[in-house]
Amino acid sequence: MTIASGVVPGSDEAAPDAPGARYYSMYEQRNRVEEVIGDLDAFRSLIDQTGGLSTPATPISKAR
Repeated sequence: MTIASGVVPGSDEAAPDAPGARYYSMYEQRNRVEEVIGDLDAFRSLIDQTGGLSTPATPISKAR
């Protein structure tokens, strides 16, 4: 399971319990091997923009 979204309480797809429910559904039905929650392309773009950090990367200057 790939979670390409932040946790958003009250959301259908990204609510805190949604990943667990989908994973359990995959276990019960066994009709797919992968599940993606969220917009994978938007998530990849965010990672590229931030360098993998949760906020945009800011250069750190050396202390003098």
